[in-house]
Amino acid sequence: MRTWINKLRTKSSWITRAWLIFIICFVVLGLISMILISYANSYTGRVFPGVHIGEVPIGGMSEEEVTRYLQDMNDRLISEGWEFTVDAPQGQETFTILPVYVSGSNSVELMTIDVESEVAVLLRTGKEGHVFARAFAALRHRISQPQIALSHITADVERIEESLSIRLEPLETLAQPATLDITLEPFTYTIVSSSPGIAFDTSNVIDTLKDSWKTLKTPHVQIAAIVDEPSALEEEFVPILDRLETVMGHGDLLLSYTEPITSIERTWRITRQNMVDWLTVSDLEDDEQGAAFSLSIASTTLFLEEQVAPVVNVEPRNAKFEVSDTGRVTMFQASRPGVEIASEETLLAINEAFMQRTWFDEGITKNVKVQTQQAEPEFATGEANDLGITEVLGIGVSKFGGSPRNRRLNINEGGARLNGILVPPGEEFSTIAHTQPYTEESGYLPELVIKGDEVKPEIGGGLCQIGSTLFRMAMNSGMEITQRRNHSLVVSYYNDLTNGLPGTDATIYDPAPDFRFKNDTGHHVLIQTHIDWDAAELRFILWGTNDGRKAHYTPPVVSRWIPHGETKIIETEKLAPGVRECQHAYTGADASFTYIRTLSSGERVERIFESHYRPLPEICLVGKEPGEEVQAEEGSMVDLLKEAAEQEERGETPLSPLESGDE
Repeated sequence: MRTWINKLRTKSSWITRAWLIFIICFVVLGLISMILISYANSYTGRVFPGVHIGEVPIGGMSEEEVTRYLQDMNDRLISEGWEFTVDAPQGQETFTILPVYVSGSNSVELMTIDVESEVAVLLRTGKEGHVFARAFAALRHRISQPQIALSHITADVERIEESLSIRLEPLETLAQPATLDITLEPFTYTIVSSSPGIAFDTSNVIDTLKDSWKTLKTPHVQIAAIVDEPSALEEEFVPILDRLETVMGHGDLLLSYTEPITSIERTWRITRQNMVDWLTVSDLEDDEQGAAFSLSIASTTLFLEEQVAPVVNVEPRNAKFEVSDTGRVTMFQASRPGVEIASEETLLAINEAFMQRTWFDEGITKNVKVQTQQAEPEFATGEANDLGITEVLGIGVSKFGGSPRNRRLNINEGGARLNGILVPPGEEFSTIAHTQPYTEESGYLPELVIKGDEVKPEIGGGLCQIGSTLFRMAMNSGMEITQRRNHSLVVSYYNDLTNGLPGTDATIYDPAPDFRFKNDTGHHVLIQTHIDWDAAELRFILWGTNDGRKAHYTPPVVSRWIPHGETKIIETEKLAPGVRECQHAYTGADASFTYIRTLSSGERVERIFESHYRPLPEICLVGKEPGEEVQAEEGSMVDLLKEAAEQEERGETPLSPLESGDE
């Protein structure tokens, strides 16, 4: 029994000791944990201990301290600049670039530390997870002394590369490709030898600068020189030299672009002299044809950028639409997709066409289409109004180059009156109704015209430009033409832009003739005016909803030209003796064209417009001495005015101030 009791006492003592050890360890661990947690909590709002940015210790810094420190370091790094060492052929060159542009009281940093973002990262470093994880992280950071790199460095890459390029440019030498010195007339050539150039490898400069700043070090960048091989060598020309005269003999290369809405074609020429200046050779290793003469990428691209792109490129535009209480559109800006030249595709097409000359004598391409790409606006026209005005139905275009000042101003006045006009569905549009009254008080200006035996100012020059352009707009839009009369004379302003012949004009003269069309689309249509003063071009654009109709008109054809006869002289006392005022001559013509509409129902409607333009000889008023007898010649102005009056009575078009030489 005593033995059993002793064993029980021994076992109880061991359990007690185990519990005692456990309690002691628990207390110790608890104390350690409390100490660690307390230690970690002491860094609330401060950077954990042991943390370095690169080799710079920042552990224990408060938010304010680390903010100020990084700001000071950012300022110091900017002021110290970047040191570059360049392995140039003439020896090592060293220079410093300050990463800041200063303009007056303003400065732009080329590289900077985003201090606010970095401070937020540093204050969070090691403090992720639960309370015990943060406590042990504080101890681990204290022991390991981690080195971290900044991660919020902003670099103005474009300006950095620009600054570096300016410093490196004097040290570079451009490779000179082998070229041909060509004379076209008579055709001769000599080979100009190639030579290598020296360039510099700057591909890693930005990363190197950033890496240094990430650890708060002043950058020292080594830039290696590289050999810039010429793009063409002498031996590449030899196999195809016998084709050179044939290549140049094929003549100019034409570039063309057709405006998508107006169908007006723009053209540019790459002349034979351009080809001489841009000529190089391409070694097409993967092509069965082998080497070929081609055009310099740099020179051709520059030509596209300077000559073609300004005409083709159009920025996308969002829609704006406002209607006044009177029903007139006071603000209309239609949405318009952006168009820009696809330079790489166009360049490829040009060179493919040109290289054909090396390989083939026939069937080569002489006209290359300019390639484009499109960008859509954010806000489309159909979303800006509830009148059904969503798209361009058609555009009318005419040229007024060479017009005198008052004629241009009259075109501007008439165009402004038509801009924003809404034509409700089913209504007939009248040009005169929307452009009258034709008085100086209402904004129109006079021009000098011959009337009888004197030259007098008369309102009207330029108004028939309005009528003719509206006529083309209405036809391109598929409208029903309800009233149109051609001019009496062939006036160059109104010749059709497709072939330069008369026949697609429309005259207006208050109260008649008028130009009218009917809006039979079932929706409102809107007239918008655009005048390009530099190009001397008037455009009327008709907006609405396309019901599926299509329309076009054929280029006019002249079946007969009618000579104008000899000059007519009229003496007058209204001019000083010997002073001569002339109305120039007009050749007459008979012209016609066909207007074709395919309606939404599928019905095809054709209408032939025929125009007769009468000849008019040069008419000159010559001042005479007072008292001299006036001899009226047969066929003189007296007869011509009488003939005009008779024409008007018969319903034909008389000679009016609107159709004079000034018009």
